[in-house]
Amino acid sequence: MISIKLTKILPFLPVLLFFFSCASKPKDERIVSVSILPQQYFVEQIAGDYVKINVMVPPGMNPATSDLNTEQLKKLLDSDICFAVGYLPFETVHLYPVLEGKKKPVLIRHSDTLELIAGDCQHASAHVQHPQASVDPHVWMSPRYALMMSREIYEVLAETYPEKQAVFRANYERLEKRIKQLAQQAEQELAGKTQRTFLIYHPALTYFARDYGLEQISIEEEGKEPDPRHLKKIVDIVREKKIPLIFIQNQFDVNNANSVAAETGVQIIPIDPLSPDWMAEMENLIRILKEKLN
Repeated sequence: MISIKLTKILPFLPVLLFFFSCASKPKDERIVSVSILPQQYFVEQIAGDYVKINVMVPPGMNPATSDLNTEQLKKLLDSDICFAVGYLPFETVHLYPVLEGKKKPVLIRHSDTLELIAGDCQHASAHVQHPQASVDPHVWMSPRYALMMSREIYEVLAETYPEKQAVFRANYERLEKRIKQLAQQAEQELAGKTQRTFLIYHPALTYFARDYGLEQISIEEEGKEPDPRHLKKIVDIVREKKIPLIFIQNQFDVNNANSVAAETGVQIIPIDPLSPDWMAEMENLIRILKEKLN
């Protein structure tokens, strides 16, 4: 499969778009594009198999470095809807330039309706200058925001495919109930913890930590590999606060997390914020925090 760097071929984009428009999709095919796998979960729960889902950051890829390939680009341009998170670097660098000025697919940016937190992971500002480039983009890791995203997905799907509105509504209400139960579970199981600090390599749990009164400390320093000074500071914090665990993600290098663990004895635990099974991943996260925080 050919991978294309859209930032390098923007001058030729009109030719590519014309080429793809000539190879039209089947008339009865309904395609919805999403940026990441957790969004696929929400769309699947609501729409079932009524739509085909084009995930633009595939399994194992990092939204900070992922690119569009030609097949994804064609599916994107054939889509009725594109659900973007908002400020992932993949979106700001590759997705938005392609969709600029186009009426279809309809672009929905979840972050536009959410109250965002300033972030130091520099997801967006590492690539582009944007008035809100320093926001933390990991909104889907908050059950409260996931519920709002799911509601938005339902409303847009129902408007786009009104013939299935009743089905979508019933499916959404089931998903809504499960997410509310998950949020209540997190509230109950984390409320009594006296130890409320955890370490993480890449700060993907900012909104989750805010929702449940936890403190997230990142090994990453402003979206970059930590230098020795920062690593020493992290080691000192772990010892001072008696932090029991480090979360790591498989999209990032774990060498520095291993160094901190070797120095302090803290336990390393993998999580996957980009899991295709959002509900199972969130349940796993809550279970780990319940077990490891005192």
